[in-house]
Amino acid sequence: MTNYNFTHRVQDVPNSGIGFMMRYASKYDDVVSLGQGTPLFPTPSFIYDELYKKSKSDPTIGQYSSAKIEKELKNLIVKNIEKKYNFTPDLSEIYLTVGGIGGLFAALMAFVEKDDEVIYFDPSYPLHLSQIYLTQGKPVFVSLIEKKGWQIDLEKLEKSITPKTKVIILTNPNNPTGTVLSEQEVKKIAEIVLKHNLILILDEAYEFLTYEKKLFSPLKLPELRNNIVLCKSFSKEFAMTGWRIGYVYSHKEIVSKISNVHTYFAISPATTSMIAVITALSDPRGDKAMQEFKEKFTESRKAICERLDKLPKLFSYHKPDGAYYIFAKYLNFKMDSFEFAKKLIDEAKVITIPGSTGGPSGEGHIRMSFAADTKLIHQAFDRIDRFAQKYGQK
Repeated sequence: MTNYNFTHRVQDVPNSGIGFMMRYASKYDDVVSLGQGTPLFPTPSFIYDELYKKSKSDPTIGQYSSAKIEKELKNLIVKNIEKKYNFTPDLSEIYLTVGGIGGLFAALMAFVEKDDEVIYFDPSYPLHLSQIYLTQGKPVFVSLIEKKGWQIDLEKLEKSITPKTKVIILTNPNNPTGTVLSEQEVKKIAEIVLKHNLILILDEAYEFLTYEKKLFSPLKLPELRNNIVLCKSFSKEFAMTGWRIGYVYSHKEIVSKISNVHTYFAISPATTSMIAVITALSDPRGDKAMQEFKEKFTESRKAICERLDKLPKLFSYHKPDGAYYIFAKYLNFKMDSFEFAKKLIDEAKVITIPGSTGGPSGEGHIRMSFAADTKLIHQAFDRIDRFAQKYGQK
């Protein structure tokens, strides 16, 4: 047998808990998924229609992207930023990436060297954590306060900054907790970033999806923009998770370095994906589709909370202010979150994600996605009800 000499870089990276659960469930034919964070709605049909028309008239759409198409999309992104964040970036401050995750990884590679420290709010999106390990940086866990609705512990954040700290990663709204930061919290984080001359890598994939609480973005603070790398994705708002396209906004010097990294592992997003996003952003039906998705997510949020409220012996939870996840604490089961999530698959045939994938503070919880219609939510919870009844938790 060959002995492979793998780098510490890849040996230290944990396996994806999300991927593990999806593979674990694949042995069953009749599972219902509240697992993967993808909208279970199709990409709007007008996007496919436009792409089909283009394929008939332009044989180059299967080739590398052209400067013309990239510029057209960047101009639309500039207009989108003007609308959402109330300022006008230069085209040199925009870079197109393979999904939001491509921009996030390129940004970390541009700023983090071996043993540099990266502030990671715990729990957060697990892929950020894996990317920190890939850069050989050191994650510094700043636990969110569960009893206060998973708020950031700002005092602990300040105390966690050392001379080795280079970056803070902020996901707002948070995945998996659904927390949306207040304006006061954002301004305090900005104060810390500027005081210590840090880089704030900002993941706002769910920026469009808040409920009663309005999102205040750090990008609305002009003094902070030279220290921000915004990583955005079109996956969620247009149900385009498989199209793999996003963008980075930052200072042009930062963008040039991110470009250097991203080019060598991905070159660029697919031309077809760029055309799809151009269509979504330029056609009024794009805004309409996004609003319809938001209405469906709002209905599903109401449905999943109502079902959870009927299971107080099995779960406790905080109602999410944004995104489309419930981060539920399971009660009366003395096992880790991987074992509990596997138990739900084996006995209830429902996929959820172990809370510990998002960090140590997520242990004892599971993430449930409600990015689906209410019919699927009720189907999943009918099964969870039977599971609860079996263990005397209903």
